[in-house]
This record gives sequence, structure tokens and C-alpha cells, in this order.
Amino acid sequence: MAYPYVNGVPHLGHGFTASKVEFASRVARAQGKRTLYPQGYHATGMPILACADKLINEQRLFGQNFERYSEAEAVGEELVSAIDHVQVKEDVTKFVNTKKGKAALKTVKAKYQFQVMLSLGVPREEIHKFANAHYWLEYFPQLWQKHLVQFGCGIDWRRSFITTDANPYYDSFVQWQMRRLKELGKIQFGKRYTVYSPKDGQPCLDHDRSVGEAIEPAQQALAGKLPSPANIFMVPATLRPETMYGQGNLFVSPAISYGLFQVSTDEFLLVTDRAARNMAFQGLFPKWGTYTKFMELKGSQIIGTLVHAPLSRCGNVYVVPMDTIKEAKGTGVVTSVPSDSPDDYAMTVDLSKKPEFYGITSEMVPSDILPIIEVPGYGDRIAPFLVKKMKINSPKDVKQLSEAKEIAYKQGLYEGIMIFGEFTGKPVQEAKNLVRQKLLDSGDAFLYCEPEGLVISRSEDECVAAFLDQWYLTYGAADKAWRDEVLRHTRSDDGQNFNAFTTATKNAIEQSLAWISQWAVTRQYGLGTKLPWDKSQVVESLSDSTIYMAYYTVAHFLHSDIFGTRPGIGNIRVTQMNDAVWDYIFALRDEVQTEISDDILKAMRREFTYWYPLDVRCSGKDLVNNHILFFLHVHQAIWGRTPEYLPKGIRLNGHVTMNGEKMSKSTGNFLTLDAAIQKFGADATRVALADAGDGFEDANFEETVANASILKLYELRKWTEEVIMEARVLKDGELYATIREVEEKRTEIMRTGVKTFWDKLFDNELNILVKETVHHYEAGSYKSALQTGFYEFTAARDTYRVSTSSALIGMHHECVQRYVELQALMICVIAPHWAEHVWRKVLEKPTSIATVTFPAVSDPDPVLTAASKYILSTTSAISAAESSQIKRLAKGKAVSYDPKQPKRLAIDVTQTWPTWQAKYVELAREMFDGVSLDVKDLGSRIEKVEMKKAMPFVQSLKKRLESGESEDAVFERKLGFDEAKVLQEMAPGLVATVPRLRQVDIIIVDEQATSGWILLKEGKKWIESLTPVAKAAEPGSPTFEFTNM
Repeated sequence: MAYPYVNGVPHLGHGFTASKVEFASRVARAQGKRTLYPQGYHATGMPILACADKLINEQRLFGQNFERYSEAEAVGEELVSAIDHVQVKEDVTKFVNTKKGKAALKTVKAKYQFQVMLSLGVPREEIHKFANAHYWLEYFPQLWQKHLVQFGCGIDWRRSFITTDANPYYDSFVQWQMRRLKELGKIQFGKRYTVYSPKDGQPCLDHDRSVGEAIEPAQQALAGKLPSPANIFMVPATLRPETMYGQGNLFVSPAISYGLFQVSTDEFLLVTDRAARNMAFQGLFPKWGTYTKFMELKGSQIIGTLVHAPLSRCGNVYVVPMDTIKEAKGTGVVTSVPSDSPDDYAMTVDLSKKPEFYGITSEMVPSDILPIIEVPGYGDRIAPFLVKKMKINSPKDVKQLSEAKEIAYKQGLYEGIMIFGEFTGKPVQEAKNLVRQKLLDSGDAFLYCEPEGLVISRSEDECVAAFLDQWYLTYGAADKAWRDEVLRHTRSDDGQNFNAFTTATKNAIEQSLAWISQWAVTRQYGLGTKLPWDKSQVVESLSDSTIYMAYYTVAHFLHSDIFGTRPGIGNIRVTQMNDAVWDYIFALRDEVQTEISDDILKAMRREFTYWYPLDVRCSGKDLVNNHILFFLHVHQAIWGRTPEYLPKGIRLNGHVTMNGEKMSKSTGNFLTLDAAIQKFGADATRVALADAGDGFEDANFEETVANASILKLYELRKWTEEVIMEARVLKDGELYATIREVEEKRTEIMRTGVKTFWDKLFDNELNILVKETVHHYEAGSYKSALQTGFYEFTAARDTYRVSTSSALIGMHHECVQRYVELQALMICVIAPHWAEHVWRKVLEKPTSIATVTFPAVSDPDPVLTAASKYILSTTSAISAAESSQIKRLAKGKAVSYDPKQPKRLAIDVTQTWPTWQAKYVELAREMFDGVSLDVKDLGSRIEKVEMKKAMPFVQSLKKRLESGESEDAVFERKLGFDEAKVLQEMAPGLVATVPRLRQVDIIIVDEQATSGWILLKEGKKWIESLTPVAKAAEPGSPTFEFTNM
């Protein structure tokens, strides 16, 4: 599991991810594998330091214990919620995780940081201690350990550590990693765009943000100016420079305020304040970080202005209004290309229809639309085509226009061919960059960048896109070979059999790899490790979190506490851990000169080579764009030449909803892991988390499931104690019926000796369920394992109890003992506390159940399996028929019998198949070629009078054969068991479970289905005339009829 950030306690979402690792580790142990499940803590970055700074400020305002804060004055204060901000995806062709990230899920029902601390359970008088950032590192890790222990996690706590220079050993490990990446050319220095906080004076990366995780800078081109001699440039931003040939107008919003910002002595840009603020940090104004506004104008004041539009066939175009322009996007100035933008076309049509309404003249809007791109299936003007097809009538049809825009952008980019301009004939994907460069070379455009959406730093600063000198990792297009090596590994092309567990995870990884880009590796402010060659820089929080799993393998040699203040079993000084030693330990070199003893060195290397590679990394799916990709890339960089040490699997899980709704502190639909354990207990919480789901989709924790599990586990434990510790076993000569009548207080009376039909059936059913459950566990399908290993396991026991009790024989002591043992073993992964109690206290086993492997059981007996399926299907059919009559009676409809009165059930059984079926079975056997059955050819040989019933029958044979069922099973049509005897075994149970059923008659019908034998306890009795329903009976599919007595 990704080590948690220790600025709070674990909640159910953390518990859900932890459960996947916990379950996987217990499954591995049950498979007989030595298993390592460690747990570290992450403290790198801005969040803790930003919170500590807030507390310092709040203490100045309200006193050390915030005694001057008045709750009365706070009434009506706005509650701060990080998830209120909706991000708009800028480039629809780019894969962006639109689900809310971890930061966005941290809803804060408070205005001040000290209120947040109170909500975390920190006593008011202790909150002032958290003004020291390092106190967080002491306080929360111990709570995480406490809560995970209560949860039942089998963690090796000897290997725990905390990041940052608070642990000098981990600090040394990160420095080694940085130096190695720099030597490999993966860390470089240069100018690049990055999301930046002017307030903090440094890049604002994912974990530094309260809003906007996973948002990247989006690069655009700006072009346009008023005709000479004016030196005012109106600069629309565009992601589609190839469409500039089709410009017909320039749009502004009448309601937005624009500014004239001075670029030089006689040049000004007309843009929004927000755009100017971004530009100021990209070197576009004379002084970096400063933008001077010469004057302010409303958009309405600019309408009607004639401007020069580079590349446009019109040359000069008019500025016209567009109300839907957003101030928080681009420059507030938008170029109009009605041929390829549905929004622009819809607005152009509206302007031409109502020029007076918009305060313009008709001459300002071009009367014709120039085609510039041919898109197969959409013509040479895709925007008018889509607007007409989707019946868009107005610029206010926002939803339809959004859909049309996405279609036009994707189809135009990927399928379009240029039909105007100097790049005519070239695909749009190629022409796009060519036109962009042409505009830049001519000086008609310059590059501009801004965050794709709103990004707020932990210090509550709205971030910009800045063009900075910085150290960065060459992810993505900067090092395509590196990216391709990662892709090769995740596709298992390197022979390492990488496991993504789900297709959705595999696709998410590949899509994210396609769009990953360079990443700033440092910041100037925050907790962390100093960059080895530039101590003014701190390694940022995602870059020190890529290969820490390797550190787990040797952590206990280095230190015995998370801070590295106490030596580990190797008694190694941090100064001894130089790069050569790290290389040796991690199998990157075979010799090293060091003061560390040879035995300790070899032992550490053995630990690494024994445990690595890690088998599975479990994370929330929101981490796929950063943590997961960085984890894969850095492993590839460090161990690419020894691929046997590359990660073997990644399991991504969805977010967790609670009771079908998003978890939220503000609505009260929220639980910390500790609160869930206190409310439901650890095992019931684990059961509900296992039941919540296993896939990439969001899971749902149901409190009703947790509550029901409390009772179910309690009742099952109580029952196991009774049947194992207080069982009444029949002695020789004693009869179950007699003892049950005499000893009424006895809940369970059991027998020994020869096993009966029901005993064998129960044993066989357990064998089936054990195999299915183990299969589900090994596949990581814990919800399915819970179904077969708990719910269906107890259902099988209940059926066995009822059947043997109704038959007046009682359960077999050996079967019950076996059931309890297997039940404990099947539920041990998910409910270990319950299983341990039953194993040690009830069954009195000498060792912990955690050390016991999955049981080896016999292969299911096909005859018993067939009989079991027969019993289930027949019982279900009888119950459904009874239920149907009850419903009809309740509605006042006619019924064939009164289900509320005493009744008799007649079950008709036949031992022969209909003659016509036997004929076509033989014909199908003759024509089956071992692979398929030609139904058309076979149909030509079916007699016309039998066609209606024969064709569906033949089709069913074909379906069974082509699904992989064996020829013998399909053509021989043998039940494998005595149907009449099975029904006789079932009869007492039916009498016991069907209300007011007094008698069950089993009738073996003759070949004509007009008469037959009724089976008695001893012998049988001939019946001359049977009811018409008997004719529908087939072997394995009896008919039945209720009648009142």
C-alpha cells in the first residue's frame, strides 16, 4: 500500500486500500509463502508545514489554546470545502483523471486549522504543539499503527520508517536515488512550464495542493493585434493553430473586465487580469512576476473594433460579443472559427440573425464560412454539420454544444485533412505543429501556458503556470525510450508477467503513460530531503516515494524506530551508508569497500534479493497519473538491466462510498477506520469492506452489511462452541428421534458411524466451496471469496441441518467437526479474529490459524454434485410454484388449491426420455464433427410435424457442445444418480420447510405417462390414472402438483 501521509488518522477509504494488501498477504501465507507486509509513513512536502504555519497564525489571533475564538461570532462563517471546485477538462484528447484526488476528498468542515485538529480528536490544549511541523511526525504515525493493529493487519512493524530528513537513513536512501537518476540522465536542469504558487515562491505539485490534484500546465498559442499604427495586441489563446485560416471574428465577453498590460514602452496586451498574472511568471513582461495594468476596459467597450487576424483569409476581422466566454479560462479573448467550432458557428448564426440585439451591424459578421479541414463522414465544415444534426438552436444549448465540441475536436484532430493554406493535403495532426511553428517564427504568436483548471496551494494561493529554471525528471516525450521500456514491462513484453489484475487498470496505466510529461523534482519550501547537489532545493513529495518498497527490505538492519534514532540489528551508522553500499545492497554491484561487516552486508543483500520484486502494489485509482507512473519509471531506471527486480503487479481500487453516497464530513456520511472498528468491530468492518467490491470502479461500504455481519459472526461462533464443546453424540443403540424428544434442551444431537446420503452430499458441497473460495482468493476476488467461503458455506450447513433433522437422523459428528475447521480456514483471510478464536479456543488447535495453509480437499464427486444441483433446482421450482399460488390468492384470482390449507405434493418422475428426443440426439451425435454442429444441415432432416419442438432442442444441444461440455455428458444424458431415491431423501425436508405440507408422494410414471408406481416407505403401489402434468416429466426434470387433503 502507498505509505500514508501522516496529517491525520486513517478513514474508511484508507481502510479499503489497506484491506486489499492485508487480504493479499494472508492469502499468500495460506498458500505456504513467506510474506512481507511492511508499513511506512510519508511526511514529505507542503501539507504538514502549511498546516503548522496556519496554526502559528491562528495562535497569534486567538491565543495559545485559541481561547479568544468566539463560537458565537463564527455563526454564519462559510465552511471551507475542497471539493466544491469543479475542474473543466481543457483538452478533450488528453487523458486526465477526472475523479477527485486524495486532496479533493479531504473536505474540511471548519474555517480554521485548529478546528480541523479538533475534528481529528486532538485535545484543544494539545493543538498548539502542532505549530511545530515535526510534532505531526511524532503524533499521527503512532495512531496509524494503533488503528491498523486494531484492524487486524499482519504488518511487520520492525521495518517501519518515516520520510524526510527526520530519518537520516531514509534521507541517505533518497539522496542515493537522486544521484543515481542524475547519473542516468533522468534528472536534468532547464526551463519548463510548471504549476507555481507566487505566494510560496515555488512549484506547487500534486501533494502541495488543496484543490487541483493531477492538473498540468496547458500550452497554447496567442495571436492577433489591432491594425497598425496601434500597438495594442488582443491575444486570443488557442489549442488549434491549424484552424486560424478560418477566423471570421474575434469574441469578447461584454461582462468581463479586461486590462491593457504594458509589455514594452509602446506595446500593450489586452487580456484578463488572470491571464496577465500567468504571463508575468512566463517572462512575457519586463519584470518577472510583475504585470502593470495601464487601464481597464469592459468587454462591451471593445465590441466593433477591427483587428488584424494572422493567417485569416479576411485579414482584418471585427470584435463581436460572446456571453459564454469564461474569465477563468484562456485570455478572455476567443478567435471565431465557425467552420470547425460548434460554439463559434452557433454564435455566428445568432449574431447574423440578431445584430441589433447584440449591438453590432450585420457587416461585422462574415456571410460565408470558409472550409479549411475535410473530416470523413462530416464534410468540409464539421461544425455546421454537427449543429444541424444535433438540433442545436442557440448558443445557450450548452450541453449539446459541449458534446459537439468534443466530437469536432477529436474527429478533426485524428481524421481531418487540411484543404486550405500552404499545408493543404496534410493530416491535421501533422499540420497542427507546422502552423504553430509558422506563427511563432513570423512573430504573429507567442507561447502561453496556464493550469488546465483551478489549482489552490496548501497556503491558499491560486496557482499560475510559470516558466522556470528547475531540476526535473524526464518523464514522457522528453525520454521516449524510458517510457517505452515501462510500457514494455506493463505489457509483459519483457517476460516478467506483469499483473494489472483488471483490464481497466491496464488501460488506465497505458493511457496515463501516453500523456505523462516532465516533472519538477524539487521545491524550495517544505519537509523532505535536500537535493544532494543543490541544498537550497528539497526533493518533492512524489519523487521521494517511488522505490521506498526496496527500503523496507533492509530497514530493520538500519534502525529500530521510525526516526532512525535507535540502531537496527546491523548496528550501522548512517555515515556508512554511502552510494556504493546502497548499490551493493540493491544488487547493482557485486563488490564494495566499507567498514560494515561482510556478514551484515550479505545479509542485507539477501533480504533484498529474497523479497524483491514486490508482488503487488495496492493504491487508489486516483494515483495512476503520478505515484503509479513514477513508481514504474524509477524502478525501470534503477533495475531495468535486472528486470527480475521490476514490480510484478499493480492493483488499483476505486474510491469508497458509504451507504451508496460519497463520504463527507459535512453531511455526516463519514467514518474513520477507528470509528468503524469501535462501531462494528474489526471483523465486521473487514467483511463489509470485502463485500464493498474489488474492481477499478468505486466501491460501496454498507453499514447494513457490517451490522448484519456482527450478528452473523456472533451466532456462528456461538453455534460452533455448542456443536464442538457441548455436543451430544449418540451412543450405540440410541435413536436421534428418541433422544431429541427426551432431551429437548439439547440444540444439536449428533451421530457417528457410517455416513448417509446427506453426509456425503454435505462433504462434497464443502469440497466444491473450498476449491471455489481458494480460487477467488488467489485471483484477488475477495467479494466472491466472501460469498462462497462464508455466505454459501453457512447456507450449505443450514441445508444439511434441516435435511438431517427432518430425516430424523441428525448431523454426523465428523461432518460438523470438518465444517467448523473449514469454515475457520475459509474466513480467516477476511475475519481473522473470529477464525483465530474458533481455531484456538473452540477447536483447541496448538498453533495460530495464521500459520495454516489452505486445506487440500478431494475433487468433487460428479454424481453427488449432480444430485446436489438437482435438489437445489427441484426445491426452487417447488418453492416458486407455492409462492405463485399464494400471490394469486392474495389478488383474489383463481387457484388450483388453497396453499393455506393442509396439502399433498405429488412429484412425477420418469426414467425414459421422449422417443423423439432420443432420435435427434443420435442424429446430432452422428453429425457433430468434434468442434461444431451444423444446425442448418441437421434441420433439413427433421420431420415437419416435429420441427416446432425439435429445433429448440437441437439448438440447446449445439449450445452445450460449443460451450465446452463433453460429448458424453451431452449425448449419453445419464443423470448419474437415482432420481427417485434422491426425491425420497428430500421428502422429509420438504414437509419440514413447505408450510402446511403434510405428505409427499413420489410417482414413477410409465413410458406413456398415463399410469405409474407410487413409492411407499416399504415397496410401491400401482396407480392406473395420472394427471396430465405427468406427461411433461423428463429425467432430471420432474413435474409436481399440489392438492389439498
